[in-house]
Amino acid sequence: MRTSFSKSMYISSEMIIDQVINTRILLSPLNWGMGHVSRCIGLIDRLRSQNNTVIVACSEAQQAIFGQYFPDLTFIDHDGYPFEFKGKGNFGMDLMNKSPSLYRRLKKERIEIESYVKEHLIDLILSDHRYGFRSDSVKSIFIAHQVNLPVRIHEKIVGMIHNKYLSSFDHIWVLDYPDFRLAGDLSESKRSNVSYIGPFSRFSRYDRPGLMEVENVLIASGPNVYAQKLIDEVCSNTKFSEDLIVLHNGDLNVPEGIRTITGDWLDQDACLLKAKHIISRSGYSTIMDCLHLGAATTFIPTKGQREQEYLAKIHS
Repeated sequence: MRTSFSKSMYISSEMIIDQVINTRILLSPLNWGMGHVSRCIGLIDRLRSQNNTVIVACSEAQQAIFGQYFPDLTFIDHDGYPFEFKGKGNFGMDLMNKSPSLYRRLKKERIEIESYVKEHLIDLILSDHRYGFRSDSVKSIFIAHQVNLPVRIHEKIVGMIHNKYLSSFDHIWVLDYPDFRLAGDLSESKRSNVSYIGPFSRFSRYDRPGLMEVENVLIASGPNVYAQKLIDEVCSNTKFSEDLIVLHNGDLNVPEGIRTITGDWLDQDACLLKAKHIISRSGYSTIMDCLHLGAATTFIPTKGQREQEYLAKIHS
């Protein structure tokens, strides 16, 4: 028996993840790095354990990762947003320069979603921080850790746009605890339609090994231009470069002589499960993973990305 969360059957503002049972779900993660894919793995595990059918709309690169964990998952080819980063730490300007094409993609996405809902008999939409991934015909939930963006006073308009898009969703699931918030002020909200569903990590599917035998593991994640900067910085630091393993997506350059694991996330997982010390950007998905892994961590925020700078500060 399927449970249909149609607009006409609007459930109370207290809707929580435990209520989603026997449902056909359409999920899509944002294509800003692969952190959104990573945290959706744990989320998909949880949803499927509650007898739900999950269909994922995403890019080919995202499908390649999801397929390693869920060989039987159904995918819809769905283009990401056309982000373009110059690597100078000016994220606001990079996004502003791409805003016309980003908006066009968002508007087109809204049309695509309605066809997906009809073709795949979707009951519920889950959008991991994709503002355009919602439907007018079925209940749509926005997944995020940032209810509040870390914007400066002169960028207030950005926060207003963010809030406007959030208001177009029926509900918001925040990947954090209600009392002890890993995202600090970013996840604080007094909205009536917000539920704190706790952190999610793909490492929740693993049993922890008893022996931590890898000294230093570097996770080079995020947009490639910034991931390469992190590799260059860490590998030139003699404090970390000895007994170091670098994990990356295969399109980056690592100095000769330093061990690397590329491409296969399952191999990278096996390495991280044995890590004594993890070095990474302070992206929220990585913070959730490190919390679950329990290893010592060093967070190096991407310069100019204020979310990461803030998260690195509160978790220092």
